Amino acid sequence: MRNILELFTPDANFWEVNPQFTTIEPFRQLWKGDKSRGKGTTSNLMWAIAHVYHPKSDMYYLSDAKERMAVDFLGIKKKDVDKFWGDKVELTDAFVDAALTQSEKSLIAWEERMKKRDKFLAEQEYTFGYMDAEGNLIKDNTKQLDDMLSKTAKIYEELFKIKKELEEEDYINKNAKIKSATASGEL
Repeated sequence: MRNILELFTPDANFWEVNPQFTTIEPFRQLWKGDKSRGKGTTSNLMWAIAHVYHPKSDMYYLSDAKERMAVDFLGIKKKDVDKFWGDKVELTDAFVDAALTQSEKSLIAWEERMKKRDKFLAEQEYTFGYMDAEGNLIKDNTKQLDDMLSKTAKIYEELFKIKKELEEEDYINKNAKIKSATASGEL
C-alpha cells in the first residue's frame, strides 16, 4: 500500500491525488457536499486527517499534531479544536480503516497503549509502607512500580523490533520490481 502523503504539497488537491476516496462513504458524501472552489475545503480537511492519523506522516508523532493541523492548516480557533476533532470521528476512523495496513493499525493501537502506560507510570508515586493521617496502612508499592518500569522497557524493545520489521517490509515492498521472463532469465 502506498503512503498517501508522498504526494502532499500545500497546493495539491487531496481528491485529485487520491480519487479512490471519492468512491466510498463517508468520503464520497463529504466530497460531493463540498461546494468550495476545486473542493478545496474538504481537500484540506482530508490532508489534515492524513497528517494527524497516518503513521508515515512527519506530524504523526507530534504530541499536539491535532491542534497544529486544525489551527495552523485549517484555521480553526484554538478553543474549538477538541470539538472540531470530536465531530470528525467518523471520518478519522474511516480514514484509518481505508488508508492503513493491518500492521500499521496494530502498531498504532500498541503505541496508544504504551502512551497510556507511560502516563500512568509518570503519575505514580513510590510509597514505602507508612500510615496515613487517619492511621491506615499504605502499602509499599516500590516492587510493583519497579517491575512495571522494567517490563515497560522490554515492551518498548519488542515494539521497536516490530517497527523495524515494518520499515524493512515497507522498503522491500517499495523496491520490489516484477521482472519480466526475459529479465529474470526464464526465456
